[in-house]
Amino acid sequence: MNMPRFHVYSVANDANVLARDLQSSPDIAGGAVPLSVLWNEVSASAAYARALANATADFLIFVHQDIYLPRHWFDRLGRFVEQLNSIDEQWAVAGSLGVTHSGHFVGHMWDSGLGCVCGAPFIEPTRAASFDEIVLIVRRSANIGFDPALPGFHFYGTDIVLNAEARGKTAYVLHLPLVHNTKPLCRLGSDYAESYRFMVRKWHDRLPWPTVIVPLTKKRRTLAIRRLRVRYKGLFRASLLGAPLPDPAAKAHALGYDVP
Repeated sequence: MNMPRFHVYSVANDANVLARDLQSSPDIAGGAVPLSVLWNEVSASAAYARALANATADFLIFVHQDIYLPRHWFDRLGRFVEQLNSIDEQWAVAGSLGVTHSGHFVGHMWDSGLGCVCGAPFIEPTRAASFDEIVLIVRRSANIGFDPALPGFHFYGTDIVLNAEARGKTAYVLHLPLVHNTKPLCRLGSDYAESYRFMVRKWHDRLPWPTVIVPLTKKRRTLAIRRLRVRYKGLFRASLLGAPLPDPAAKAHALGYDVP
């Protein structure tokens, strides 16, 4: 029996959101790509570390429950995998949104919470220093993994890149447009702060390091200032923020994300 080339994993806590978004993605709904759901975990990094240890597919895709992957998304991914294999034998992990080592955001998606397109199309795979955890693609043969000690549900997209670079491996952002069918981000809670402090301790000698929301630095005020800014926006711009879509497939089609 042939093993699947791709296998999707998702830490989930809401069956309705999962069904509306990730499970309705065409290749998953049609059974072309298997999905394993990890319910009610206390740490995404720990859950995905276990999944990776038992995985058999060549490429493991770790996805948030509120992500819709449009038709032909995995065809696109397959082409990028072949491209990366030909240009960089050391690549280990990829994502759909991230930041470069200079802190430049790269990606392309519809974000329902913001009610707009984030990022823009790009052509070539782009070296990444950190990922947004909405989608992470791990090359199993690269032998890198998630840290089971990292608490909560944040920064594992940064931690895995740092783990890869520590072993001489590389990471890339790929143009894989999708729908992030989420609620608005109105605060960075205590769980975010706990994960942040863990990362600062673990990677102290590599700091500062860019991430999608708050750069990791040795300055204590960095996190506090960013948390206040996010809270301010959540309180005073609530009327401008969006809400999840009942039909993410329609939005993906309207934006041309499902074109082969």
